[in-house]
Amino acid sequence: MKAVEVKKDIYWTGVKDWNLVDFHGHLTPHHTTYNSYVIMDEKITIVDGAKITLSDEMIERVKTVVDFSKVSYIVVNHVEMDHAGNLPELLKLAPQAKIITNLAAKMGLEEHFDTSSWEFIIIRTGDEISIGKRTLSFYPTPMLHWPDSMVTYCKEDKILFSNDAFGQHVCDNTIFASELPMDVVIAEAKRYYANILLPYGSQAEKALGVVEKLELDTIAPGHGCVLQGDEIKQMFAAYNEWDSVENKGSAVVVYDSMWHSTEKLAEAVKSAFDDLSIPVKKICLRDIHYSQAIIEIMDAKYVAVGTPTLNNEIYPSVVAFLTYMKGLNPKNKVGFAFNSFGWKDGVAAKVQDYFTALNWQTLEPFAIKYNPKCDGLNKIKEHLKKQIG
Repeated sequence: MKAVEVKKDIYWTGVKDWNLVDFHGHLTPHHTTYNSYVIMDEKITIVDGAKITLSDEMIERVKTVVDFSKVSYIVVNHVEMDHAGNLPELLKLAPQAKIITNLAAKMGLEEHFDTSSWEFIIIRTGDEISIGKRTLSFYPTPMLHWPDSMVTYCKEDKILFSNDAFGQHVCDNTIFASELPMDVVIAEAKRYYANILLPYGSQAEKALGVVEKLELDTIAPGHGCVLQGDEIKQMFAAYNEWDSVENKGSAVVVYDSMWHSTEKLAEAVKSAFDDLSIPVKKICLRDIHYSQAIIEIMDAKYVAVGTPTLNNEIYPSVVAFLTYMKGLNPKNKVGFAFNSFGWKDGVAAKVQDYFTALNWQTLEPFAIKYNPKCDGLNKIKEHLKKQIG
């Protein structure tokens, strides 16, 4: 239950959610943390809170370094309830504390809580507040991934409290990336980016442009592991790649099947990409969660989606994937729809409508009645290869 010192007089006082298995609809195989930090200075400052269900644990951890009666400021980098859910509980213990945040966040907090007795300090981009030996500066990062999001920087300690930026849903016995395989940390940061930040790539790019100019040796995010030294360079390089929305020329085939007909088509589509020497991954939504498919789609140029027909509609698992993907708005893709049907054609066109809504390039869809035999499988291969070249 003790706090963990991140840098001298700066402590991690967050909580670990070992029970979380999905977040906003995407899988979290490594669970997550809700990171909060305490800066010990003349004006003691708490940076971010925690999910209300784990508030007691955070409070007890804070108490191992400071009594709440001595807290001067609470920085709210983000209003979302996994970061600010226990703010009323913190203010009951520290009613003298002033809330440092931006105007959008203040408005969001007012819509969540009764803030009539709270005292706010509203900041704008680049504003600074002295807390003693240290100076905190603040940089709003709107729509990364809420309108109120911001980051907080302490120049004396070269530490960035980045909230959701550079976060990962990773929960371990350590809070430091240096004590874990870095490829796991980056992979989970990519999962986080793909399933949360992907629609806001341009905002992420702007935020990265700001923080890259800061002198940093530590990033303390709102979820996952604290990054230090070369780990920051690796994370910045990964974000630069993801923000660029450039694809790697690969393909992803996503499908589900009722009686193996769409499955056979999916294998033929994969084979066509193989014949064209295009790296390809095949994902059956019966076996792999759609949030994992999004990670693969980030790098892909071609996204082929296959569905059987059920009651003249797209198969439920496929429509769920398409709806989820549409919300995340991946860019610069080429879509290919394929479909097996019984007595009524037309569902492939409904899949294609999703591609159109995403402003993707599209290939002519392919549909076949009932069980595709050898001739039908050859037809879909040639149909796809002819369009790709």
